[in-house]
Amino acid sequence: MSDIDVAIVGMGPTGAVLANLCGLYGLRTLVFERSPQPFGQPRACHLDAEIARVIAQCGLDATELLTVSAGMEFVDAAGERVFTFEGFERAPLLGWHEDYVFVQPELDALLRAGLDRFDHVDVRLGRPAPPLHDLLRAARVVVGCDGASSAIRSEIGADLLDLGYDQEWLVVDLDVEPEVAAQLPAIIQQVCDSNRAATFVPSHGTHRRWEFRLRPGELPDPWSLLEPWQVSPANSRMLRATPYRFHALVADRWRGGPDGRVFIAGDAAHQMPPFMGQGMCSGIRDAAGLAWRFADVVQGDASGGDTLDDYERERRRHVEAVTRLSIDAGQLIDSLAADLAAGRTPTLPPAADDDPDRWSRIPGLDLNGPFPVGHQVPGPPGLDAQLGLGWAWVVADGEFTPSEPSRDVKIVLEPLATYGRRAVLVRPDRYIARVVD
Repeated sequence: MSDIDVAIVGMGPTGAVLANLCGLYGLRTLVFERSPQPFGQPRACHLDAEIARVIAQCGLDATELLTVSAGMEFVDAAGERVFTFEGFERAPLLGWHEDYVFVQPELDALLRAGLDRFDHVDVRLGRPAPPLHDLLRAARVVVGCDGASSAIRSEIGADLLDLGYDQEWLVVDLDVEPEVAAQLPAIIQQVCDSNRAATFVPSHGTHRRWEFRLRPGELPDPWSLLEPWQVSPANSRMLRATPYRFHALVADRWRGGPDGRVFIAGDAAHQMPPFMGQGMCSGIRDAAGLAWRFADVVQGDASGGDTLDDYERERRRHVEAVTRLSIDAGQLIDSLAADLAAGRTPTLPPAADDDPDRWSRIPGLDLNGPFPVGHQVPGPPGLDAQLGLGWAWVVADGEFTPSEPSRDVKIVLEPLATYGRRAVLVRPDRYIARVVD
């Protein structure tokens, strides 16, 4: 090991996306992953338009691995709709559909294979990472993408803060016969049943997922829980049935070590309940937010301090907002179930911030600017290819000239991507940093 720009510990989706982006930026990257093969069982199963866009930005084609999701609804114990996320049924603003489902081992394999393109990305499989002090002697920065029990998080002395959610659920994944898949619901369902809350996810292909809340000390036979859904060993193959604790945790700091050269991302930095399908998405956003910052610093386009400090400031606020939304969605299952059990008309709790769309969208980044600052630039066909990996002004007219011109910031004419502004300044991770009216 010598002359390494970025050392990454762990190659789940967060680490693999980070490694692919670092490879595209030309950063000399070293990755350590204990598992020689992608983990064989499905874990994450949902991603949104922004994450599909990041994967495409990595130069990888995941379209055959993704199925467009019809959104999500809350139903009663009989499967009758109580409430639905109408906001999920909208035009593909970012160039991708709003939601997709997938089978994680397939996506993991694609992300790993993408690293074969780069001679300057060294992937070391089937072996643990060296001690942190050795990595720091070899690399400019180290990123712990090593999961919920992260050793790198422990090394920098970061603690996990509890955001107030802790429940045990049984996660069951099946490969069902095609005729069974056709008979099951085509939309994600949150089952508001006071006897046992549950989640159903119609995933990619013939993969289907159920999550059942467990009572203290309980571990029921999964097939018995599945009987009401008309699935059995006769028409389905069980991939796994695993108890999980659904947590809401965030590390108290995401950067540490000598000179602040160690970072954590993904599950190492935060964990959330799965009700909004944003756990893996949040980790991939971390990766996208780190990669361009590392490139700026290594290539001399920015000082290390503010650029890298902004990673935690931005991502922590966003992750905490998304985690609160996920907690609220989980608690909504209980409140609707209580209304149904008591014979009351189910009602939605009022939005704490008087935001009528809070149940149907993921918030933007807080970048201290007027809308659309902090939101992703729209993605009309061909725009992302023009944007590339760097900063860009996207302009509505060819007469626009930035007040602070830079030879490293391109100007792209695309009136459909400026939210009605004259120009928007777009970061490499596709977030709008500034607007000009």
